Amino acid sequence: MIVTFGALGVFFAVIVVVLHISKNRQSVATFSNYAVGERSFSSWFVSMAYTNSWWPGSTFTAVFGLTVASGVIGLYFLVYSVLGVLAMYFIARPVWKWGKKFDLRTQADLLDLRYNSRGLKLIGSAISVVALVPWLVLGLIAMGAVVQWASLGKLSDADSILIGIAVLVVRQFWTVQMGMRGLILTDMVQGIVAYIGSAILCLGLLFFYFGGISNMSKLTDAQLSLPGFGSDEGGLYYFGIVAAGIIGSLCWPMIFTRIYTAASVREVKKGSLQTMAIGFVFCVLLMFVALCAAPIPFAAANPVSSFFAIAQDAGGTWLLAIALVIVFAAGMGFVDGVTQAIGTQVANDIVAVVHPLRDKQELYLAKAAMAVTAIVAAIIAYRIYDSPNLAGVTQLAYQAIIQLAVPIFGGLMWRKGNRDGAIAGLLVGAVIALALTVPYMDQGGAVPWLEGLGSGLVGLVANLVVFVAVSLLRASDREELERVDQLFESAREPSRSPGQTTSMPSAGQVAPAPIP
Repeated sequence: MIVTFGALGVFFAVIVVVLHISKNRQSVATFSNYAVGERSFSSWFVSMAYTNSWWPGSTFTAVFGLTVASGVIGLYFLVYSVLGVLAMYFIARPVWKWGKKFDLRTQADLLDLRYNSRGLKLIGSAISVVALVPWLVLGLIAMGAVVQWASLGKLSDADSILIGIAVLVVRQFWTVQMGMRGLILTDMVQGIVAYIGSAILCLGLLFFYFGGISNMSKLTDAQLSLPGFGSDEGGLYYFGIVAAGIIGSLCWPMIFTRIYTAASVREVKKGSLQTMAIGFVFCVLLMFVALCAAPIPFAAANPVSSFFAIAQDAGGTWLLAIALVIVFAAGMGFVDGVTQAIGTQVANDIVAVVHPLRDKQELYLAKAAMAVTAIVAAIIAYRIYDSPNLAGVTQLAYQAIIQLAVPIFGGLMWRKGNRDGAIAGLLVGAVIALALTVPYMDQGGAVPWLEGLGSGLVGLVANLVVFVAVSLLRASDREELERVDQLFESAREPSRSPGQTTSMPSAGQVAPAPIP
C-alpha cells in the first residue's frame, strides 16, 4: 500500500505544483480567458488536451475489459477513435476562425452564430449538459477502482469509491479557480503519463510478459469474429457502434473548446494529426495487450480489472503502481474536462440566454456551477456505484448527444440549412433516440429488430431528414442567406491581430466594429 498510494500521492502533488505555478502566471481573468485559455496554445497542448478528453480512465477498465471478454469486437474503439479525430482536422478552419473573430467560447456559441438562434443554443447546450453528467459520475466511480487496487484489496468498494470521489472533488478546486488554462497545462502532464506512459507499459508487457503476440492464437472463434446477421447482437451492431463513435466524436462540448484554445488554425490541424498518431499507437498497443490477456483465466474471470491484474502479475506492486498512476492520470483529466465544460455551458449557454449576464457574473456563475456539479455528481456516484445498469445510462446519454451532429456538421457543410430545420430535426431525433433506447438499455441502445443498429443512429437519420425538409420548406429569407454567405467568407479572411474579437452577428450583420 505504501508503494501504490505513495505513487498516486507523488503524481497528485506534481499536478498541484503545476497548477500553482501556472496560476501565478495567469492573466487577468475574463470569462473568455477562463473558458478558452486565452486562445494561445500550441499544437502539442491542443493534442494532449484532446487526447485527455477523448480517452478517459474507463478506457483501461471498460474498453479493455470488453476486448478481453469479447475479442476483436473491442477494436471498434481503435477504428472510431482514430477516424473521429480526423474530422477535427477538416472543420478546424471555420470553427477556429469564427471562434476567434466572434469570441465563441462553447459548442453552443457556434450553433447560435451559424443559425442566429438563441433557442437552438439553449437546446443544444441543455442536451450536452444532461449527456455529460452520467460520464462525470462514471469518472468518479472509476477512481474508486483505482483506490481499491491501490489498497491491495484491503478497502471495501464503498470506502474506495468515497476516497476516490474525495480526491477528485479536491482536484476540482483548481479547475473551478483557473478554468481552461489550468486544465490545458495539466492535460499535458496527465496526457504524457496516461497515454505515452501506457504505450511504453503495453510495449513492455508484450515483449517481456507475453513474449510477443502468440497468445492471440489461443483466442476462440467467437472472439476472433464480428457479430453476423442472425447473431444475438445483430448484423448491424458493429457498424452501428463504429458509426455512432465516429459521428459523435465531435459532438461532445469539450472537443470544440479544445479547438478554441489553439493559437491558430495551423495549430489545430497539427494538433489533430498529432492526436491521431498518439491515439493510434496507444490504442493498438492497448488492444494487443487486451487480446493477449483474453485467454488468461484470471483476466477472463474479471475483465474490467484485468489491466491492473496483468500489471501486478507481470511486475508485482511496483508495476501495479505504474498502471494505477496511468489510469489515475487519464481519469483525472477526463473528470476535469467534463466539469469545466458543464460549468461554462451552464453560465454561457443556459443562464445567460434566459437572463443576460455581465462578464464577471458569468465567471462567478461558471465557477459556482462547476462546484455544484462536482458535489452533486459525487453524491450520485456514491449512491449508485454498485448499480447493475450504469452502462445503459451512459449509452442513453450517448444516443442523445450524437443528435447534435446534424445541426453542427449540417450547418458547416450546407449553407441553406436554417434555424427552423435545425431545431425541428434536433428535437425529433432526440425524442426518437431516447424512445428507442429506454426499452433496450441493457443492450446499450442496440435495437434487436433492426439487427442491432443503435437507437441514436435511427434518431440521427430522422433528424437529418427533418433538418433538410424543414430547411427547404421554410427557406431562409435573402437577408439570412446573405448573412450566412458572409459568415463563411469571413472564415477565409486573414486572422485578426491577437486580442481582437468581434461580437456575434445577428441577421444582416456579420462584421461589426471590433471591441476596443
